[in-house]
Amino acid sequence: MRINLFYPAILLAGFGLYFLMQPPANTELSFFGFAESDETAVNYNYPVVVDQIMVQPGQSVRVGEPLLKVSRRKSKEILADQEYRIDELRAEQRLWTQRKRDELSLKAGETDNKVAEMESRLGELVEELAYKKSLSEGLQTIKVPEADYRPMETKITRLREEIQREKTATQAKEESLKRELRLGVNPYREQVRRLEAEMAFDEDQKVIPFTVSAPADGLIGNLNVREQEHVQSYQTLLTFYAPHSNIVRGYVHEDQTMNVAVGDSMTVYSLKLPEVKFSGVVTGLGSRIVETPTRLRKLPDFKTYGREVVLRIPEDNSFLQKEKVGLRSFVKR
Repeated sequence: MRINLFYPAILLAGFGLYFLMQPPANTELSFFGFAESDETAVNYNYPVVVDQIMVQPGQSVRVGEPLLKVSRRKSKEILADQEYRIDELRAEQRLWTQRKRDELSLKAGETDNKVAEMESRLGELVEELAYKKSLSEGLQTIKVPEADYRPMETKITRLREEIQREKTATQAKEESLKRELRLGVNPYREQVRRLEAEMAFDEDQKVIPFTVSAPADGLIGNLNVREQEHVQSYQTLLTFYAPHSNIVRGYVHEDQTMNVAVGDSMTVYSLKLPEVKFSGVVTGLGSRIVETPTRLRKLPDFKTYGREVVLRIPEDNSFLQKEKVGLRSFVKR
């Protein structure tokens, strides 16, 4: 009996191709990064002058070791500006006093004019009433009732009361203005006193020397200043690193970004001694795709793009600062 092997061969080839096309259960994810430490920038929120530099970049220092001698100095411009502002406020103080005196004089004049007008009107009403009464006194047959004079008498009474109220109000206002002048309730006086106190304080503290010390054991990074340099507020004097690299910063290829998440564990190993490896945990991911640094490309001459990945590793590792390392993990399919 003759057996045709063509169809079994096709069937076996199909099964083989199917299994070859299936991805393995775990796929290795691998990329490069570099080890670094937390960096501390030393600066102050006020200007200083660098008097002496006592360390060099890359130098290892112990906690409390002096790094720089600096001094805080008040510039002549600041002191001069304070003097100028005090002069301005004193001028405002004099103007305030003069305005109060002018206001007092003006108020008195306005009141005198208003009272004089009302008293003149009062005099006219009194004369008019007296005249009318005199006319009726000569009449024997006609008797004018007192009620006919009542409206005019009421006007006279009200006008006298209004004159008295105006005088009383004016007197109260004048007393208030005089009291302000007498007690010196000048809004600029306190500002002048405060600035004079600040100026005296600044004069006593034109130069305050102090020493910048290492906050912990570590390494000096960059020195951004020179001796005798005037450094502005918040400008970095130097950078300081922890003694051991505890962070690894890498860039995963853009096609593999979905395979890395915060909290994932990865193996960080030395490229020189692959057997030296540590376990790291992903603590941060970049928010965008960026160009991978040349140093971290597998083929340096070809630009690649990826997402930044930050891992935290144990501080007792043996990696050098900025040492290039490998990162590896297995992605489950």
